[in-house]
Amino acid sequence: MDEKWDLLLYEFCKLGGIAENVCLREGEIGRGIFSTNTNIKSKIVVPSQLLVKTECICLEDNKIRLKKDIGYSAEYRKFFNYYQDNFSWGGGGKETTELFEKGLNMFPSEIKKLIKKYTLYDIEERHRGSWNEIIKRQFLNFRKIGFNHTASIAPLFELVNHEVNALPFVRTINGLSTPNYNPREFELTHNYGYQSSLTRVFDFGFFCEESMVFSLPFNIKLKDTGIEFICKGLELINDKVKFQATDNQVIIDGLPIAHINRPSFIKNYFSHLLDIINIKTIEPDLFLDIVKLNSSRRKEILDQLKLIDNVSSRTICRAINYEIGLISHV
Repeated sequence: MDEKWDLLLYEFCKLGGIAENVCLREGEIGRGIFSTNTNIKSKIVVPSQLLVKTECICLEDNKIRLKKDIGYSAEYRKFFNYYQDNFSWGGGGKETTELFEKGLNMFPSEIKKLIKKYTLYDIEERHRGSWNEIIKRQFLNFRKIGFNHTASIAPLFELVNHEVNALPFVRTINGLSTPNYNPREFELTHNYGYQSSLTRVFDFGFFCEESMVFSLPFNIKLKDTGIEFICKGLELINDKVKFQATDNQVIIDGLPIAHINRPSFIKNYFSHLLDIINIKTIEPDLFLDIVKLNSSRRKEILDQLKLIDNVSSRTICRAINYEIGLISHV
């Protein structure tokens, strides 16, 4: 592996990338990037010309390849193929993706319908098409990163694992870079972005103890006004309140209902929401009712998933149990 890794770094740097003081090995959260020398800084930079749009990637003989009709040099194609065959798709990525998707596919239709109803994830739609193309699509979805409003794959950079309290990656007009950490003895990580634990499982295929819990979709009729209070169940990337209001309905995109470190933020957000939507009469226990509804629906999914034992069900159950735990402290 060391010889293959050394060759990969050599070719990567020859093409304009930067890979300083980094090695690939197993850590507490799986395979990841570590410093070769813990006394000096480590860095990975993927210039924009080495990023590959996901739409430019195809399968050939069930191997990840660049489409033939796009303008990449023979040298870059050779590097990309070597990287995919030894460290990404062919380095365990295909197997882990397929294991997770097979687990989802084995869920009975009743559980798939329940998950779609409560979490908006449509497993049947996710698995529409040929199986090899499904695995390729999900593999790319797990690893893609946004650059210039386009989903792209960043060789080497995608090997850096997610951690909630890590710094975010550095994005410039010239490309992507790992965070500017001081020398460190432990794994190099970065934050993939703000998501709940349950969403992280479906979008990336792994469990992580995320900070925030968002509400599942709900529709509650306010007793004193007759107004329908509807939540779409989306996740919010900032604290801006997004809503639509008519005489009969108030529709919000999403609602944070628990935070591991900032419980006051949750209460303040909901109070601010009520002020903005300007409904004169609100049941005093409305937020508590929303929390109870979220907890009961998660438990309903959990009770069904406990009847299945595979990687996917266990991972989803971990996320749901974690979120129920955070909700219970609201």
